[in-house]
Amino acid sequence: MGSYHGKFSFDAFSHKKGVLYRSFAGDSSTRYPPYTPEKERLLKALMSGNILGIILALIGWSKD
Repeated sequence: MGSYHGKFSFDAFSHKKGVLYRSFAGDSSTRYPPYTPEKERLLKALMSGNILGIILALIGWSKD
């Protein structure tokens, strides 16, 4: 009965949640919609690991 005061009350009647703390310092707008053809080309090159494709997508050229 006596442990429902202060922090113990908060802990007893709260639900624990997982929280992710991260910085937006290295975040890129490429990850978010709208996905233009240039963004899609860059993302496909990044996922395939194609270094030449990544460089070409970054400078705006197409290797097609």
